[in-house]
Amino acid sequence: MKTLLLSLMLGAALVPAAAQESVSHGRFKDVRLYRPKGEVKTVALLFSGANGWGTGGPGAAAQVLLDTGAVVAAIDTPSLLANFNQDGGTCVLPEGDVENLSRFLQGYARLPAYYPPLAVGVGSGGALAYAMAAQAPEGTFSGAVSIGFCPSLPLAKPLCKGEGSVFRINKEKSALTLLPDTAMQTPWLALQGAQDRSCPVAATQAFVSKVPSSHWVGVPGVGEDLLGTAAGLSAYEVSYRRMATEVSTSRLSAEAGAEVGDLPLVEVPSGVASDTLAVLVSGDGGWAGLDKRVAAVMAAKGVPVVGWDSLRYFWTARTPQGFADDLARTIRAYARQWKRNRVVLIGYSQGADVLPFAVNRLPAATRAMVSQTVLLGPGERASFEFKLTNWVSRDAKGAPVAPELAGFTAASATCIYGTDDRDTICPKLPPEQMTTVPLKGDHHFGGNYDGLAEQILLRSR
Repeated sequence: MKTLLLSLMLGAALVPAAAQESVSHGRFKDVRLYRPKGEVKTVALLFSGANGWGTGGPGAAAQVLLDTGAVVAAIDTPSLLANFNQDGGTCVLPEGDVENLSRFLQGYARLPAYYPPLAVGVGSGGALAYAMAAQAPEGTFSGAVSIGFCPSLPLAKPLCKGEGSVFRINKEKSALTLLPDTAMQTPWLALQGAQDRSCPVAATQAFVSKVPSSHWVGVPGVGEDLLGTAAGLSAYEVSYRRMATEVSTSRLSAEAGAEVGDLPLVEVPSGVASDTLAVLVSGDGGWAGLDKRVAAVMAAKGVPVVGWDSLRYFWTARTPQGFADDLARTIRAYARQWKRNRVVLIGYSQGADVLPFAVNRLPAATRAMVSQTVLLGPGERASFEFKLTNWVSRDAKGAPVAPELAGFTAASATCIYGTDDRDTICPKLPPEQMTTVPLKGDHHFGGNYDGLAEQILLRSR
């Protein structure tokens, strides 16, 4: 009777209660999308094991996530890895493709905010979740969960260089042996059955212990089928709920968080004394490589940076005045906290498009603190709401930028652009209005972010 009751309980847990949709995007085919019954709190990208999801779907792995308010996208790992192996490139960048999928799905689902996704995987999908979290820039994923983790990924191609060196290719060149990333900061939960004979438990636990942001859970009396047992399912649910609470905590300092905790900001403090801070408003891809590197270089030279994630901020429609009000309280909060009285405002791409609108609407006392406004690759029109089409081409229907620049002067405003960028307004601006600085490269400045940061610093003194 107890066996029958347990079977019925697990059977019920294996069927997510939410309605299912099927979505395809790029190399991802027939992604199963599940929505929670109540408030959306996060997004989970759920990768199957070596046998895919089958006709039954993701089952208990998805239901635990749904019960905590996650929108769940169930992805077939064998199909994805086969797609990578058949690709013509010499290496693969799964975290880039997966982040792109996350943005597409969240736009498709019209979620109220953008959520850095949680990467969750079973078996080989769990190995992929760890590898992506280790390779991706910090902040790409809110966390990673590996169910039945074993440090081997059945991928015939190497991972492209990312943030960590986390693999070596096996002798047969048929799989990657994963390595501990001793610098990884993304929270990672790894679960394994204590009687798992497919992967040495002691070695796996030792692997996980070398990753600073990790938590290992060994489940007594459980083998390979961790989610097929009540003990394994309970361990997964309890451990995940604890992790979800931890990763939802604001990363802003307590003092600033009390005033601007509702804004998607990133603090890049500096230990070097100066009188200047910067606010860097990102492009519509969010706080990414260019923004992070420029901020790091500036902070190292004595200019702490408040990063502004445009993807998350403009996920819902904003107004120029609302943006200006939020920018003003951010300047006030960090001028007080970091004891700086001069401010450099920087905008990149979409951030550069919208920044002049906010500058013109700042309170007089706040604007008086702004010593320099630097626009990086601005276009001719500004969009105050995220749109999927903006990743393909710039918004042709947005508000014109040029009229907002009419009151700017070259002494306090700089427009930096790549000479191969055909969509920027910089070369068209009158010299008395803007100091224009052409640099080699395209909209991304040829990846020379250190040189870009030095140009900003030169004009911030």
